Amino acid sequence: MGWIAYVVAWLVSAVFWAVAAASVGRLRVLQTLPYGLLAMGTAGVMGVAIWRLTARVDWNWRSASFSTVHATALLAFSFIYSISWAWPDLVLGRFGAAVDNFRASPVVFWNLLIGCWLYVLIAGLSYAIRANGRVRAQEAAAGEARLLAQQAQLAALRAQINPHFLFNALHSVGALVSSDPARADEALECLGDLLRYALGTENEVLLAQEWTFTKNYLSFEQLRLGERLRLDVDTDVDALAVMVPPLILQPVVENAVRHGIADRAEGGHIRLRAHVEQERLVLQVADDGRGTKAMGDGLGLSSVRRRLAALYGDRATVAIDSSAAGCTVSIALPVKEADLGSAA
Repeated sequence: MGWIAYVVAWLVSAVFWAVAAASVGRLRVLQTLPYGLLAMGTAGVMGVAIWRLTARVDWNWRSASFSTVHATALLAFSFIYSISWAWPDLVLGRFGAAVDNFRASPVVFWNLLIGCWLYVLIAGLSYAIRANGRVRAQEAAAGEARLLAQQAQLAALRAQINPHFLFNALHSVGALVSSDPARADEALECLGDLLRYALGTENEVLLAQEWTFTKNYLSFEQLRLGERLRLDVDTDVDALAVMVPPLILQPVVENAVRHGIADRAEGGHIRLRAHVEQERLVLQVADDGRGTKAMGDGLGLSSVRRRLAALYGDRATVAIDSSAAGCTVSIALPVKEADLGSAA
């Protein structure tokens, strides 16, 4: 595509050359067009040589070799361009006629100047294009480096939270083994399903999948806590189709269970909400106990904050609202709906 545009540009220049020459010499455009094609065609062919020359000679106007090379190339380009209209005579071997016409031409000086101008223009554009290409390549490399760093950071955060989740889950199963073996067996089966999801490698999942995992986790905790753990779940259908990072909700729910419900003899409520509001997905985890305010910014919530910051920057937020009535953690992140491949 680039070469096609290059050829078209010189053809258009040839037409303008012919129109200008016709208006000055009071000739028809069809009479001057062959000479325009010769002049611009010659400049175009030599332009390819200039493009290759700029690849070999780096831009450094203070360098003596840079100045020498381009000064020599400029003189050669200008001279060849100025005799471009004589190519038919030269090709047919009429060298004498070509020399006589060249000497008699009143525009030789102007052709030399135009040749110099064209050389400077082509060389300047060549260097500009190459510089722009280098900038784009550097930006792409920097973007790739940032992406790799982000992926490494997310992988490290996920590797950090997986053992944390596994340890807490096994601790819960261990607490049931002696007190209620039957429930311990159920918990182990549930734990297997949870671990398959927790140890997955997907970077993004549907909120519906994260929601199912979180509810399974809460079912697992209900085996241990029984009626002390009471749930209130409300999700919008639109919210379930949004893509989210895996294990972004469960750590917050776990904190609410451990610090807001488990250590209270009477237990308590956990309320889960998910809705889309102004192109943002809002997730809320609320408890009527001490919840997150009792444990501060621990591993789970800290990991959530850092993962969201790595993925979305300041487009995602985590807010904590604590009061005597309980604690609410609100997570807001940009809406990204699943494509057909993800939905499948």
